[in-house]
Order: sequence, then C-alpha cells, then structure tokens
Amino acid sequence: MTVLCVAAGMAKAGTVVRRMLKSFPPSSRKFGQASPAPDLALGHSWHNFLDYLGPPVAFSDGITVLVSGDIYDDDGIASTPTTLIADLYRSDQLHKIAWLNGSFCIAIFDPPKSRVALITDRLASRSVFVWHDNKKLLASSRLLPLIREKIVPKKLSRQGIAELLVFQRTIASHTQYEDIVSMPAAQVWTWEKGKLEKKTSRKLSWTKPDFSKSEAAEGLAAALVRATARRISSSARHGLLMSGGLDSRTVLAAAQKAGLSLGCATVGAWDNAEVGLARKSSRISNVPFKLHYCNADTLGSAIKPSTIASDGLFSAPINLFPCLSEIAEDYDVMLSGHGLDYTLRGYYLPCRTLRLAGSVTRLPMLRKVKDGNPLTVADSLRVGISPDVAEKILLPDFASELDKRRIDGMASALMYADVENKYDAWDAFVLHSLGRHYAYSDFVSIDEVLHHRPIAFDPVVFDLYLSMPPSWRAEGKVAHAAMMKLSPKLMQLEDSNTGFSARFGFSKQIALVLTRALLRRINLAARSPLPNPTFTHGSWMDTAMLFRHDTAWRSRAESLPEDPVINDTGLFKRSGLRKLVSEHLNGKANHKKLLMQLLTIASWFSAYPFEEVEK
Repeated sequence: MTVLCVAAGMAKAGTVVRRMLKSFPPSSRKFGQASPAPDLALGHSWHNFLDYLGPPVAFSDGITVLVSGDIYDDDGIASTPTTLIADLYRSDQLHKIAWLNGSFCIAIFDPPKSRVALITDRLASRSVFVWHDNKKLLASSRLLPLIREKIVPKKLSRQGIAELLVFQRTIASHTQYEDIVSMPAAQVWTWEKGKLEKKTSRKLSWTKPDFSKSEAAEGLAAALVRATARRISSSARHGLLMSGGLDSRTVLAAAQKAGLSLGCATVGAWDNAEVGLARKSSRISNVPFKLHYCNADTLGSAIKPSTIASDGLFSAPINLFPCLSEIAEDYDVMLSGHGLDYTLRGYYLPCRTLRLAGSVTRLPMLRKVKDGNPLTVADSLRVGISPDVAEKILLPDFASELDKRRIDGMASALMYADVENKYDAWDAFVLHSLGRHYAYSDFVSIDEVLHHRPIAFDPVVFDLYLSMPPSWRAEGKVAHAAMMKLSPKLMQLEDSNTGFSARFGFSKQIALVLTRALLRRINLAARSPLPNPTFTHGSWMDTAMLFRHDTAWRSRAESLPEDPVINDTGLFKRSGLRKLVSEHLNGKANHKKLLMQLLTIASWFSAYPFEEVEK
C-alpha cells in the first residue's frame, strides 16, 4: 500500500514529510517526495509495486499530482492517470476526479497558487486523515504519521470514543482525536493561504429502477465479470480470499468467466463446515486451495500490529493478520467478496426476525419502519454498548451524553447521502464510507503485505445496487439470480448461513430458515462437535469463548479494569468494568464486542498516548 503524506504552510515542509514517511512501518519501504515550493511538500512510500502508480508527476506549469491506489479505465488499470487528473484540475473539474472508477486517494499541488487539493474516491475506500490550523496543514493516508508529529494535538475525542463503543468504528469525519478528521467519500478538499475548503463531489444517491429483476440479474452478472477483469494484472499472481459464503463464490465464478487463473486461500481456526464449503467450491471450480490455520496464540500475537495497521479505529483482533505473510508467499494480488453482503444482499436493511425460544433468525423480508431519521436508524444499528451497560461502566457525565453523541454521529453520516426512501438511510450509514466499515480492518491489513482488490467496490456494481428498490436488496434475489448465471454448480452447494442449498428461491429459503430455527431448538440441526469450545463452524473463532477458556485471553480481559490507558481516559468506572468482565467470564452475559473494543482502545493508546481528555 502506498502511504501518502502532505505538508503545507510551514518552513522545511520537505523535512516534515520525510519524517512522517519514516514513522510508518515497515522500515523496508521505499520513499519518494517532491517539494515544488519551500512551504509545500508531497511524499509517498511503498513496498508493493502493484500498488505503485509512479512518483509524483510534475508538469511544466508546476502542477504536481500523486495518486495512491488503483484507477481503472475500460480496459483495466490505468497506468498513467496523472495527465487526466491534471487536465481536470486545470479546467476546474475537480469534482469529476472523485468519480473516476477505482480505489484511490489523490493529492494535487499548485505552487503558483500555494494550493493543495486532496481527493477521495466515491466510496472512500482509502482513508485520508487531515489536521490543520490557521497556517499549516498536514495530511496522510494513514493515521500514524500524523500523530507522531509534535505540532499535531492529540486530544482524546469523546465523540470518537462514543462511536467506537456504539458502532465499533468512528463514522463520518470523526476519529479518536479531537483535532484530526478523516475525509468521507467523494470529497474535494482544497487548502489555500491557511484556509481549508471542503466540498462533496456528489452525494450518495439512489435511483428508481427502470428494469426488471431478470434484467438486473443479467446486468449484475456482466458487471461482476467486468469488475473482476478490471482488477487483473497481467504479471501478478492472483488469489481469492475464500470462505464458505456466497460472496467469495460469486467472485470465484466471475473471475473464471473473466478468464482469470487464480488460487483460493482460506483462514480458519479449524477444519470446520465453513472450511469444508470453501474447499468444495475450489474443487468444483478446479482451482488450487490452501488452508491457513489460525489459533488463539497467533491471534493474540496480532493484537498490537493489527490495531496499528487499522489505525486503531476497528475492533481487534484481526483474524486474517497472522496468516498474511504466508498468503503473500503464494500471491501478489488478493481478490475478495468483501462488501457484497452489505451491498448486494442488503445486510444492514431493517429486516424481520423470527424468535423461537430465545433464538433469533433474520428473515430476508423488510420490516415496516416509520422513517429514516438518525434516531430511528441509530436505535436499530446499535452493535456495541447498550444503555444499561453504558450506565454500568461509564462515568455519569459520559454515559449521559452517549446517546446524543450516537445520534449526532449518525446524523453526520447521513449528511453525505440523498435519502429519498426511508429504508435508504440504513444503507447510507454503512455505504457513506466503505473504508470505515468495521470489517474493513482485515483488508486494510492485507494491503500492508500484498495488494487487495475487493470486487464490490467497483462503481458499476455499486451503482446497480443503488438503483434497486429496498425489497430487492433485502431479498438478495437479484444477487442469487446473477450467481446462478455465473456458476450453477457453485449455487448447488449449501449456504453457509442457512445450511441449505443456495439455489432455492425466496419463498423456499424462508421456509427453510424457519425449519432450521425450529430444528435448532430441538437439537436436530446441530453440527458435528468441534474439539475446542473456541472453535466454530463459521469463519472466525468464538471470541466470547476465547475470553472464557483461553488462559492468555482470559488474562487480557481481567486486566482491562486496571489498564492505565483505559482509566486515564476519564470515561470509565473501574468497578463497572470489573463487573462487566466478571459477567462475561462467568457466562452470565456476552460482552465480547465491547471487550474487543476496549482491548483495541487500550492497545492503540498504550502505543500512542493522547495528551488530555477533551470535555
């Protein structure tokens, strides 16, 4: 991954940029920089030439352009997009740059005007962090180079911590620091003479469909094949992160339709049902398959490096991280189905649920909602801390403001979307910045070792999803139909979530889900037992059981109430944390997500301390 750094409005800007670049590991990175003016400097570092579009390009009129990431034309990866970007800048069409097809962030220098332009792609698939005051600006595609600079304040953001606890990530432009912001999607920010102007190129918007479901399925199948073809590098070894789910199968089928030769890599804690389905998919498709084992020890050793790799904004641990160096021995580029679940299958839309004897099963059917305002959406998307737990573990002043900060954060995220249908607000929260999705931490980490290209982030695929009505998105029928067109054989395999063949239609799927829920309650649908309570039949280890049964992980949980970083925030009750940990370890409650988030906060701030708590 290319790390981009910018310094403007300060003496010795080149020295500052050089220092920022060297602050980011690993030490084996290569460095390059340009200083078109005494107070302007642009630099980058890289360790993977497949993620390297070239050095900053300086044109005869002084305009300097640096691209970090991939930009695609109709034929594939555009190797020299800088001329196009410079031309759009000169013609005052910066807004069009954000809507190029690709995964990128861009910096443009205009020395005659002492101007800097920073641009994110329409999905914000690559982060850009920014700090500025009345005279100076620092920006970086990673958080670490900024917080290691002495001139940047490190005040703890109460808003950021609230969002980490509630949503498992910060959202909109917030970070865990008061004075550092993250650029959302499709942004064009220009700094000139000490002033920062922020513009949104175009808001996330939904369109009414002018096609049938069958036409949508045809279009989606073709779009997935084209998106995959665009991500092929002729000289690279391609791999696919393979799970037992439909998303990775979809990418596998699209890759083969595109004529791509690849292998499959699966990360798992045990040779379970998920691994078995991944192996079956590979065998049916006649592609190489390799399982990379991950256990409690390797996962524990990855807490700190994976937290740093994901800028401390996501919930540790990152399951893929311990196996990435092994995967990199076999592949240069990794494709993945990441994002297809919450785009093509409406994962975050408010759907109906079935409750049987305390067991909850999600049904692919929209439930009625009153509106799409931030309060309604925030209440439905609470994934972390609940009000009763907040009162238990947070100091009264922070607990009392948590709900407001939760709603404020949601409202700020929805600012970047034109929401016409009340259901679209749910999608808008997740889609306004896909690079900030909590699951994206795995893939930020992948980019530290080899190049990652998720198919779902292709704007053509993305736009097709946004043009579907909410009911189509929730049902997932279009995605299923597209998959059937790509590979009927892969659709014959069971769905890893339902345990039944994925080929079954909507009505049959609902009937089978209901049947599964009932059988589960009478212990007729139980899978074969696994040799360790932390193992599962899914992709990941059971982190709730990990804290309870693994000695090292249990110790990590028990240490959290006494952790000096947690206590120095001035936000938590030590006695409440002790009770929370005890409840979880004794099996009286399941606080795994919150424990993981506290572990992330402690790990990040122990390495990079904040200066003071902003109240």
